[in-house]
Order: sequence, then structure tokens, then C-alpha cells
Amino acid sequence: MKESRAAAIVLSTLLTAACGGFTTVAPSAPAATTLAPSVTFVSPAPTPAPAHAIGPDIPAGLRSNQQVISGSVGPVTDDVAPCYVQRYACERYGFTMNRDGAVEVTLTWEGGERAMLIQLYRAGAGLLHEDLAPRGGPPKITFRRTDIAAMDYELRVVNMEPTTTHAFSLTLTTWE
Repeated sequence: MKESRAAAIVLSTLLTAACGGFTTVAPSAPAATTLAPSVTFVSPAPTPAPAHAIGPDIPAGLRSNQQVISGSVGPVTDDVAPCYVQRYACERYGFTMNRDGAVEVTLTWEGGERAMLIQLYRAGAGLLHEDLAPRGGPPKITFRRTDIAAMDYELRVVNMEPTTTHAFSLTLTTWE
């Protein structure tokens, strides 16, 4: 019985030494292993910027219709009355939703990133959505709304620069 205890103590001592008990012993010669002649470190690929989500998914079973409108909106003049905060000119485009559905709007223009504003109005019921382009981005606004009730609507393309005319392209996609 004493022999098995002694054997256990010796074995324990050997395992402790083998598993890190000799942490201060210096190597007596270089290791026999060789390293690969060249090691290339690859830095991880940059994380892409998150994509701007334009809105929720379109409900299944709806049919789409797309209109592309090209135009320009200039400054307020004697012939052009302001339509936004009594200071800025806009162009208005009406459309009708015959059934409940969704809309997606994309506005692009020539000019500064914050030169234009887009608004979606319910006819007779007020503002439903308003959007500016994000700072530091291209002159483009895109949004999607899936809570569109059957009624008349109006899109307003607002020129936020009171002394400049901006050419634009407006894409309106409706799903009914």
C-alpha cells in the first residue's frame, strides 16, 4: 500500500515537471525545427459599410407599376410661388393608389448632396414621409413605404437652394 502511494507521488511530480514545472530552465541548443522561409501576414479585409436599407419588404402578391419623371426645379421667382416653408420652390406629382399597397421613391439630381428634399403627402390628410440625402453621400434619396392606403397622394420635389435650379430624375414604383 505504501508502494502505491510512493508511486503516485513520484508520478505526480513527473507530470508536474512535464506540464510546466520547469519554467525557468533555459534551452541548451537551438531547436531542431525550421521555420518556413517566408511568412506572409494577411490583414483581414475591411468590413464593408452597412448598406442603407430603404424599407421593409414588399408584401407578396402585389403588382408593380413604375414611372420615371425627369424635370428640374428652380428657385422661387415672380412666376414660381414657394411651396415649402414659404421659402423654397418645388414640383408636385400626384398619383392614386386604387388598392392598399406600397411605394418606393428614388430621387437623384445634379448638385450638392443636401440640395433637394422629397416629401410624400396624402391628399387632404397631410405629410406622410419626408427625406433628405445622408451627409457625405451622393445626391440621391431612396425610401420605401409599405403602409400605403388606397387614396390620392402627392410627391413634392423640393429645391433647398433658393438661388439654383436643379435637374432631377424621380422614379416612383407603386405596388397594388
